[in-house]
Amino acid sequence: MMPERQSAECLAQCLRRKDDQPRKRYPGCMSTTVIKVTRRNWSREETMMAFALYMILEPRECDDKGFDVRRLAAAIHRTPNSVALKIWNIAAHDANRQARGRVGMQHGSKLDAEIWEWYTAEGDEFLSQCLTLLHQALLSVDSSTMKSAPDRLSSVESASQLLVSGNPKGAERLTLTVQRVNQCYFRNSLMTNYSGRCCMTGITVPQLLIASHIKPWAVSTPMEKTAAGNGLLLNALHDRAFDQGFITLDDDYRIVVSHGAVRHTESNDKWLYALEGQRIHLPHANPPSHEFLEYHHKHVFLDAAA
Repeated sequence: MMPERQSAECLAQCLRRKDDQPRKRYPGCMSTTVIKVTRRNWSREETMMAFALYMILEPRECDDKGFDVRRLAAAIHRTPNSVALKIWNIAAHDANRQARGRVGMQHGSKLDAEIWEWYTAEGDEFLSQCLTLLHQALLSVDSSTMKSAPDRLSSVESASQLLVSGNPKGAERLTLTVQRVNQCYFRNSLMTNYSGRCCMTGITVPQLLIASHIKPWAVSTPMEKTAAGNGLLLNALHDRAFDQGFITLDDDYRIVVSHGAVRHTESNDKWLYALEGQRIHLPHANPPSHEFLEYHHKHVFLDAAA
């Protein structure tokens, strides 16, 4: 017999003898029984619901303690952590903002990227389908036993308040809801990108901050209405001044005051002219688009309009 073959047979006999002996058990050790856990992939419809929730909620609400995250989890028979992770997987593909501080799984589902393609292609029609699915899911859950800390509710509106309220009815209600969801999403994007700070004054009081459109909402396409590059995070005073064309930004993001419309007074000099020539605080992602700034120069800024 060849030496190699002898060695192989000896090794096999030793292994058989070892397997035949009873195994030692140590106190506190669990059984060696292997339990197989079946992984349930996310369906298209479930992903659409998570997408709708992401569009509505503030980033701080998108964790496993969020009231509406837990409601959706109960509706689709998943854990809150699973829903929160799905939302952050979706957020990783959002071109309008950065998922700052939290990320999803390194290798997420293809649906997490595809859902943005569907939204880009179909806009509000696709969003309305997502919201309808989410609405039906939330209605199916008895949330009377779910408690949520006051600071977990959105300062804008939670998904529960936005979707489950009874007025208005029918198609009008869905249209209004889509519009309000787009506004929530646009504001949340700017709050994230500008770190919750007015880009002109540095004010950080959320209640005083407005998600201002560079190209006005009324003349923007559905995608332009939610594009972070079409927005500035401003305090209420300078939002109004920008919206009415009393101030604008040049191509280097410096503040320009309409000398033809704003006369020099002590107050005007303090609150408007004092900012002229200053460069705004730029966002972490998606700075103001020069295309939209050009529109504001030509069609909104009062010196140009005159």
